[in-house]
Amino acid sequence: MTTRVKLSLRTRVAIAFAALGCVVSICLALIAVHFSDAYVNRVVTEMLRVEGEFLRDRYAEDSLPPHPHTLHFYTFLRALDAPGGAISATEASVGTVSDVPPAEMEKLAPGGPYEIESDGPERYVSIYDVAGHRLYVVLEMGLEGARERRLMRDLIALVVFGTALSAWLGWFWGGRAIDPVRRLAQRVDVLEPSRRGVVELAPDFANDEVGTLAQAFDRYQQKLYEYVRRERTFTADASHELRTPLAVIRGAIEVLMDAGNCDAATATRLKRIQRGADELRDLLDALLVLARSDEAEANEGRTPDLDALVGGLLSERADALREKHLLLEREGVPAVAIAAPQKVLRVIIGNLLRAVTQFADGGILRVKVAPDAFSVAHESAVPAADSNKSARAALDTREYALGLGMISRVCERWGWALDESVDANGGHAFVLRFS
Repeated sequence: MTTRVKLSLRTRVAIAFAALGCVVSICLALIAVHFSDAYVNRVVTEMLRVEGEFLRDRYAEDSLPPHPHTLHFYTFLRALDAPGGAISATEASVGTVSDVPPAEMEKLAPGGPYEIESDGPERYVSIYDVAGHRLYVVLEMGLEGARERRLMRDLIALVVFGTALSAWLGWFWGGRAIDPVRRLAQRVDVLEPSRRGVVELAPDFANDEVGTLAQAFDRYQQKLYEYVRRERTFTADASHELRTPLAVIRGAIEVLMDAGNCDAATATRLKRIQRGADELRDLLDALLVLARSDEAEANEGRTPDLDALVGGLLSERADALREKHLLLEREGVPAVAIAAPQKVLRVIIGNLLRAVTQFADGGILRVKVAPDAFSVAHESAVPAADSNKSARAALDTREYALGLGMISRVCERWGWALDESVDANGGHAFVLRFS
């Protein structure tokens, strides 16, 4: 499959100008050749007419063979009634007649001028019948070939120069013509209607095609801003509305657990409800961060120690990890600072820990904090015979784990990369790269 070459608009304008200049130059060259040939033909005709009539009249008066004293004119003369076209003895004695005319001239009828085709210089001849003789007046254009070659070289130079000049003018004027388009593209490239609102572009451009394009961008900005605003408002309102019943559920659970009159089975179920409420709280926090991640206040703040933040999250989930029979292996680097608020990192890392351990039952949970990344991985303790089943279960985590889609969107808005992998034994791992 051939790859189509993509040219810039300025290059296409320059090529169009070059093609136009080439066509115009060739047309001018053809017109010059036509007028040059027509002029030469008129000059030849007039010169032969004047010189031929003069020589004819002189021969008719004095019966002496004409002998023009010029470089380009010469004559042939033969008797019409002499055998083989020979001249008379009187004429031969005069000594002014050269040779018998060439065969290509002898077969021509009186009149002219005729152009004689030959490999030598261009020749034209006019033929007259006078006093029983046939007079051939020949004009040899010996320098005409050189003149035509010079003219052809000049016309080729004209075509090349015209094409090059048109290409340069096209490149120059094309740059001037598309400058408004380039400025509009630069303005559109830095637009962020979701953060800064709608910035009108049309007032800065003329009321032409580029201005119409700027107006179209303004209308699109307005639609995009309204969409983002509605999404942000809905997400924030939904998270706030859900937070109230969630607080009621969590409060009721804490009251029941603090009463101390429930058996071990009931306490276990209450703890599971409490963990579910905590997961729902994390999801609501992710919704709030997602709704406000484009706002200025959400982008302010800095996390001075990522390892300490991860340690706090693991301590909060210690009971859940013990119930899932997970062995924690932690590796960290202290004082890793991240240019992001702690709330954002808590939401992201908390949801990643929940996604890895949501369907885990035994195994090793490895948590690692590096200067430019955070990774969490669950290594399953399932025997090799059940590895296919575990792998399918781990793959199902992507479908059923809550909040991963929102977390991915939060990472994208902060410019972070989130990698996910599943090994053959069903282990699930995430790597969050901050660079």
